[in-house]
Amino acid sequence: MIKIFNAPSLEIKNKITLWLNHLLVLYTFLIPINNNAKSSMFSVMLVLFLYRRDYKFYLKEAFSNKIVQAFLIFYFINALGMLYTDNIAFGKSHMDKAKYLLLPLMFLSFLDKRFAYRVISAFILGMFCAEITSYLISFSIIPPIFHIGDYEIYKTTIFSPAPFYNHIRHNYGLAIVVSYLLYQLLNKETISLKIKIFSILFITTATLNMSFVAGRTGYIIFIISIFVVFLLTYREKLIKAFTISILLATTISFLAYNYSSTVNTRVNQTISSINKINTNEDYSTSIGQRIGLTKYGFDVFKENMFFGVGVGDFMDEVRSIIPDKYPYLKNKGVIANPHNTHIQILMQLGLMGYLAMIFLFYKIFTYKDISKYNKDLLIILSISILFYMIPSKLFETFSLPLFVAFTSALICNKKYDINYQPFNLKTFYFYLGFIVLFLIIGITR
Repeated sequence: MIKIFNAPSLEIKNKITLWLNHLLVLYTFLIPINNNAKSSMFSVMLVLFLYRRDYKFYLKEAFSNKIVQAFLIFYFINALGMLYTDNIAFGKSHMDKAKYLLLPLMFLSFLDKRFAYRVISAFILGMFCAEITSYLISFSIIPPIFHIGDYEIYKTTIFSPAPFYNHIRHNYGLAIVVSYLLYQLLNKETISLKIKIFSILFITTATLNMSFVAGRTGYIIFIISIFVVFLLTYREKLIKAFTISILLATTISFLAYNYSSTVNTRVNQTISSINKINTNEDYSTSIGQRIGLTKYGFDVFKENMFFGVGVGDFMDEVRSIIPDKYPYLKNKGVIANPHNTHIQILMQLGLMGYLAMIFLFYKIFTYKDISKYNKDLLIILSISILFYMIPSKLFETFSLPLFVAFTSALICNKKYDINYQPFNLKTFYFYLGFIVLFLIIGITR
């Protein structure tokens, strides 16, 4: 056989494992920056993963993890929903996003726990870059729409400057970063003074940045995550935790509503939308569309309670029962999905699929094979995702990759025989070079 097809040596396998860890760090950094660059990075990771071979050895331990098994069960139930769907094209589109549920199995087959902190830090730095860009746009230092030739670098608005993803994902990402940094400040005694200063500055600037980006979901997740941080930190003193959380949430909400025109506008729009629904059954607003599709989506679920209508047919089915007086709910050009993952799963897969999702979070909340610190971060992330799914989508290119990458980093507990080196200037230049390379690839795809 040609030599190139021979199995790599143990030395080469270890080098590939090291490279996979580095590339996962870069992959996580790119999650909030550029989806095409992230996808190209994953393609390289997949090639290396396949070339390393010895799948039974590397996947055996990962497959034995209870959380990984729950991810796989949820994925295969989604795949089962393809067997009884008529809208194959929409089903394939859904499964293209659902594939991220398989990634914990792959990630834990190479992820060294010494890289776990670096993986999470990479996303934080990615959001920091997005935040800085948002500020530069807001202060008119750079334009809200930027192209190089025919290639779009980013496109947003002055009113809601979320440059790389829409305002929902931008503010959600910042909410996660703020809650993680705050938890670290309150619970980790060994962090350096530089990290403490950076964390305090980032928490402050990120909170302010959220106030002029019009992502209402992010506002809610921000408050909930901060509340969870204090409950976990002061779990032995619940009265203190509740008091601090409520005071902080009330203060931030009051200041944001009264001193941020963006927050004020979005809150008033929400109140107006709810009033329109209550008085006139008017579902034409952004909030109204979500509530309207949730309402009629629940009717679809009740008619297909146990197995749903399939992963591709759910929007066709719900549009078929929406009264003609709501053409904006029936028009796929206006709203393509219910923007409520809970009702979406109930429509697609019925109780079978929803219980599989609940089983996944049950396994996460009851997982014991990690430190208290990692478990608390996992709880913060999981609670935020559960609330995020109420007005938004899980099966997309931001929240689900973030969820599986963070979960993998927080539950990994293995060290591989690789040449791990602490982060230094050489590593920084190595990462920077690859980031620039893959951003060019992503932008020009």
